[in-house]
Amino acid sequence: MLSRHWPGLLFLLCMSSGMIAAAAVSQAIDLPEAPGKQQVLDSCTRCHGVDVIIAQPRSPDEWTEVVSIMVGHGTVLTDAEYDRILAYLSANLGPKEPAN
Repeated sequence: MLSRHWPGLLFLLCMSSGMIAAAAVSQAIDLPEAPGKQQVLDSCTRCHGVDVIIAQPRSPDEWTEVVSIMVGHGTVLTDAEYDRILAYLSANLGPKEPAN
């Protein structure tokens, strides 16, 4: 009986370990400490990890577009939460200034 279910159990084991590893890596990546960080963590990491948020620095206009798209996908934010998230992302995860 077990041999018949072995492939499915092995698949579930592999999938779970992969998800646990991905979650661990995502949690190891941290956002900069600044006002709005907790709001970003509470709202944005419901659907994806911090690694996705920091993967590509964006300008304030680009962050506005990204957050608006997320709202279009179902993220529920008050106007104050929306503004707080945009302020945090724009101030802390924008493109780096070129070194002179």
